[in-house]
Amino acid sequence: MNKTQAVDAARNLLQGPRAFEAERLDAIDVAMRPWNPERAFASLTIKSARSDAQKARLINLACKSQTNFLPLILDIFGQGLKVDNYLASGGQTTAEPWTWWQRNRMDARQTGIHRTALQYGVSYATVLPSLTTADDVPAAVIRGVSPRQMTAVYGEPLEWDPRQGGPVDDDWPIMALEMKGPMIRLYDEKNVHFIGVKNVPRSALGWTDPNYHQASNFEYIEGRAHDVGVCPVVRYRDRMLLDGEEVYGIIEPLIPLQGRIDETVFHMLSSQYVAAFKQRYVTGWMPKDEEQALRQSASDTWFFGDANVKAGQFDETDLNNYINSQSSAIRDLSAIAQIPPQSMGVSGISNLSEAALAGLESGRERKSGELETSLGESHEQLMRTCAHITGDAVSAADFASEVKWADATARSFAQTVDGLGKLGTMLGIPDEVLWEDIPGWTKTKVERAMAARQAQGEVPDVPFPE
Repeated sequence: MNKTQAVDAARNLLQGPRAFEAERLDAIDVAMRPWNPERAFASLTIKSARSDAQKARLINLACKSQTNFLPLILDIFGQGLKVDNYLASGGQTTAEPWTWWQRNRMDARQTGIHRTALQYGVSYATVLPSLTTADDVPAAVIRGVSPRQMTAVYGEPLEWDPRQGGPVDDDWPIMALEMKGPMIRLYDEKNVHFIGVKNVPRSALGWTDPNYHQASNFEYIEGRAHDVGVCPVVRYRDRMLLDGEEVYGIIEPLIPLQGRIDETVFHMLSSQYVAAFKQRYVTGWMPKDEEQALRQSASDTWFFGDANVKAGQFDETDLNNYINSQSSAIRDLSAIAQIPPQSMGVSGISNLSEAALAGLESGRERKSGELETSLGESHEQLMRTCAHITGDAVSAADFASEVKWADATARSFAQTVDGLGKLGTMLGIPDEVLWEDIPGWTKTKVERAMAARQAQGEVPDVPFPE
């Protein structure tokens, strides 16, 4: 597309798809953040305050009442997702594109892609060629992008594209827009278009300003050819969805339940603050002065000469009802999120065997397996794109290659080693093949162990399955 078309496309994406998804993404981002006084006041109903001092006390209680389990749930699933190898077809050797994974420090950066996909339901990674390396081979540059900065537009999977003479491939977007402050990058199948936004205050660069897109003055800066052949953006989703299904991630369905917990804790703290102890009252009598009031309040027994004077007490509020309500909401949250109850602090989980604890973890492991399948397909697409950019036609066409995930199963080390030992002795599997399944053993450690065994002359110097 030319300059005018690029600017028009950027403006249409900002006014349409990006504005449409912004409200949802912002709501998820707010739900994950700690409350400040303004957010606490907006999240809870605080209308009973009769003075500014009372309102301040209630807002202080509201800030303390937030017990946010959503970041914990994201941590539990995110910490179990780590790619530690990329195997070529047949699963025998590490594929060549793994080099670009390592050069782009994706061992650490994959965390941001995974967690963002879990939190919002989608995340992106751009794959672009860079300057040629010392051996005159083009390099692939990988960069993760949040959906709060990028919006990608895809065609229908069965839509006929007259330009290609066949159906549209929805693995690649038609175009993608990335925006950081006043700078815009628009990606298509041939170029990366750089567009600036001029004469607009920084405070007006948010999605929530309805006049921003109309008032913006776009200036086309330059276009850089990438020669990838497709829009170089890979989409990551927490699950593979059919056409028309809504993307929502693992956090959005839990926000109402989290609201139940916060509101219950707020009311419990309010009751604890004003009515957690017994309070005495006297009707028909007033102390003459402060000294008499102090003396009377310190006495074990009060005496009154007037028959019309009545004394009594209010019982303290029973907080157990609030505690039970909170525990019920946490159990619901644990069940819907498929999180083991013991990870959420649910009481009553104790003195369980390893088999029972493994059973409690089964729901989380099944969900983690689904996440690995979906995210793994996107990683494989990313690797094949790196191979295409660097001229490795064999790896680019290897659709049987797959990523290998680190084992994060909740088992004891002794139990795992015992199982691997039985595989070797009972089924005759060489122990070298089982090394990569030892918890905590990375690909590099397996290679060191194999090299040490070869140096001792115990095995021939032949290619070893990695």
